[in-house]
Amino acid sequence: MKKIYSVLLFIIVLSVISIFYNYHEIFFKLPQSVHKWRQSDCASIALNYYQDGRNFFTPETHNLTSDGGTSGKCCTSEVPVLYYTVAMLYKAFGYHDYLYRIFNTLLFFLGLFFLFKLLLYLLKDTFWAIALSLLFFTSPVLVYYGNNYLSNSSSLAFSIIGWYFFFRFLFEKEQKWFFLSILIFLLAASFKVTALFSVFAISGIFILDVSGIVKFDNSAKLFTKPLWFILPVLSLFLVIGSWIFYAHNYNVAHDCSYFSTTIFPIWDLDRAGIAGVLENIRKIWLDQYFHFSVLIFLLACATFMLVFFRKNNKIILVGAALIFMQTIVYVLLQFWTFKDHDYYVIDMYILPILIVIGAFDTLKKQFQKVFSSLYLKLGFLLLLLPNIFYAHQQINARYEGWMNDYPEKKDIYTITPYLRQIGVLPTDTVISIPDGSHVSLYLMNQKGWTEYSDAKFNKSQRIFYNQDSAGIQSSIDKGAKYLIVNGIEQLYYKTYLQSYCRNLAGQYNSVLIFDLRHRERNFNLPDRSAVDRYFCDAETVSADQQWFVSDSDSSLFQFAGNQSQEFAYAGKMSCKLDANSPYGMTIKLKDLKKGENFLISVWRKTTKVAKGTIIASSSPNAYYNNDYKMVERDSSGWEKIVKEFFVPAELANQELLIYLYNPESDPVYFDDFGVIRFKSVEEK
Repeated sequence: MKKIYSVLLFIIVLSVISIFYNYHEIFFKLPQSVHKWRQSDCASIALNYYQDGRNFFTPETHNLTSDGGTSGKCCTSEVPVLYYTVAMLYKAFGYHDYLYRIFNTLLFFLGLFFLFKLLLYLLKDTFWAIALSLLFFTSPVLVYYGNNYLSNSSSLAFSIIGWYFFFRFLFEKEQKWFFLSILIFLLAASFKVTALFSVFAISGIFILDVSGIVKFDNSAKLFTKPLWFILPVLSLFLVIGSWIFYAHNYNVAHDCSYFSTTIFPIWDLDRAGIAGVLENIRKIWLDQYFHFSVLIFLLACATFMLVFFRKNNKIILVGAALIFMQTIVYVLLQFWTFKDHDYYVIDMYILPILIVIGAFDTLKKQFQKVFSSLYLKLGFLLLLLPNIFYAHQQINARYEGWMNDYPEKKDIYTITPYLRQIGVLPTDTVISIPDGSHVSLYLMNQKGWTEYSDAKFNKSQRIFYNQDSAGIQSSIDKGAKYLIVNGIEQLYYKTYLQSYCRNLAGQYNSVLIFDLRHRERNFNLPDRSAVDRYFCDAETVSADQQWFVSDSDSSLFQFAGNQSQEFAYAGKMSCKLDANSPYGMTIKLKDLKKGENFLISVWRKTTKVAKGTIIASSSPNAYYNNDYKMVERDSSGWEKIVKEFFVPAELANQELLIYLYNPESDPVYFDDFGVIRFKSVEEK
C-alpha cells in the first residue's frame, strides 16, 4: 500500500510541475522556437507516412531535395519507429500535431517514472526517489524536448527503463528481466543510435565479469549463462547496424545528403573553429543543460563516487566509467554539432543519471544517518524548487522570447485552409520564400522547395535552391506551380523574384501566393517612395557638443562627443567608437507604420579585430536588428555597409532607434551615415 501511495505522489507532483511548465498549452503548438527545423523534419516524416500511405522503409519529407531535387526521399540514422507510430495514431484519430507531442511526452514521462522506480528499488526511500528523479525534470533542454517532436528524449526514456530491468536482472537473477532490458535498449537505440552507450557499457560489464578481471558479486558471476547474453546483444547490434546500413544506401540511392549519417570531428576544425564552438556552448547552451547549481551538484556526486570508489556499487561505477569514456569519444566525433544543436547532449544524460544513482546508493550504504537526515532532504529541496522555477523561466523564454520567430511567421502557421480554398492542392508543389530551412513546407503541408543550401556535408559542391532567378526557374522546370512569398518586402530585397510575381492567385494577410503557370499580369509591385532622408557627415556638432547636426536637413544625431579627426572618409571628421564610447550617430524616429522601409548605410573603417555595426531597435515591443551587408570597399580601408528592413505589424506606432555600435576595445571609425525612410508599401 505504501508503494502505491509513493507512485501516486510521484505522478501528482510530476503532473503539477508539468502544468507549471505550461505543457498543457505547449501540446497544441506547431513546430517553433529552438530547432524548429529538426522538429518539422520529424513531423514531416510522420505526416508523409500518414498521407501517402508509405511503407516503413520508404520515409519521405516535404522538401524535394533528393533525386536531383525532385523527391523528398530521405532516411534518418534512427529507425523511424516514432514517426511511423505517430502516423498510425493519425490514421486512428486524424492528423493533429498535438497527438505527436502528447505521445512523445508520455514516453518521456514513462522514462522519468522508471527512474523513480529504479531509485525506489535501490534506495528504498520515497523522498529521494521522487526528488532525484524530478531533478532531471529541471534541465531546460530535457523539459523543452521532452514535450516536442524529436526522438532524443524518448530514446533517453527507454534507456532509463532498460537500466531498471537490467538492475532487476542483476539483483533478482531472473533471465526474463535481462531479455526485457535488451528489448527496451533496442527500442532506445531505434529512437536514437547513441542509446547504444548503455549497451556498450553493459557489454563491458559482461566482459569484465566473465573474464574475471572484475569481481562484481564477490566470487559469484553476474552472468551465469554467457550465451544468453551474447545472442540477444548481437541481435540488437544486428538490427541497429542493418538499419544504419540500409539508411546510408537509401540516401545514396536517392542522392540525399539532407540527414546526417556522418561525423563532424574536432580534428576537422582549426583552432579558431574549436574556440567558436566552445564560445557558443558557454554563451548560449551551457545554462540550458542545467542551472549552474545543478552542475555543481552533479560534480559533487561524481567527486563523492571517486573519493569512495571502493565503497561504490561496482556495477554502477564501472557502467558510469564506461559511458563517460564513450561520451568523450562521442563529443570528439560530433564536436562541431554542439555549436548549434543543444539536443545532442540529451543522448549523454544517462551518464549524470548513473552518477546520481551511484552516489546516493553509496551514501545510503555507508552513511545511513546522513542519507536519512531531514536537514539534507530540506537542503535538497532548496536546490530542487528554485531549479523548477528556473526551468519554467527558460521554457517561457524559448517560446515567448527572441528564440521564437513565430510572431513574424504566424501567417504561414495558419495558411493551409486558405490555400485549399483558392485551389492549391496538397499535391501541388510550391516555392516558399523566405525560408532557409524547410519548416514552412511542413507548416503549409505543401511539398516543394525553399532557399535551402545543400552543403553535401562539405564533401562536394553546394547546391543553392531558389537564391537567384536561375534557381527559381530550375524549381519551375521541376514542377513548381506556386510561389509563396511571406511579406511583400521580399520582392524588394530579392529583385530576381519580381519577374515571377505576375499572377496573384491569393493573399493571406502578409503572404502572397503567385500562380507560376499563368503569366497574365494582375499584380504590380508598388513603387517605393522616399518620405524622409537623414544624413550625418560628422562635420558639424551642436553648441553643447551633444549632437551631430546634418547640414542638409538639420537632423540631430546623438553622441557628438565621439567626433574624431584621426580618420575621415569625406571631409575632415568621423565618429570614433570603442569600448569606452560604444554608441554613436544615434537618431530616433517616431510613429512607425507597418510596411515602412528603411535603407541605412554608413562608411566604416575598422582596426584589427573590431568591426562595429548598425543597430536598429524599438520599444516597448522589443526589436533588435544588427544584420548588415558590406557592399563596397575603397583602397584606403573604408567600406560601405548597408542595412535594409521593413517595419512589421507589431512595431507599428512605436519609436525606432537607429545607431552605430562598437563594444570592442579596438576603435572603429564611421562617416557619412545615411537613413532613407520609404512610404509604407501597404498604403494606397
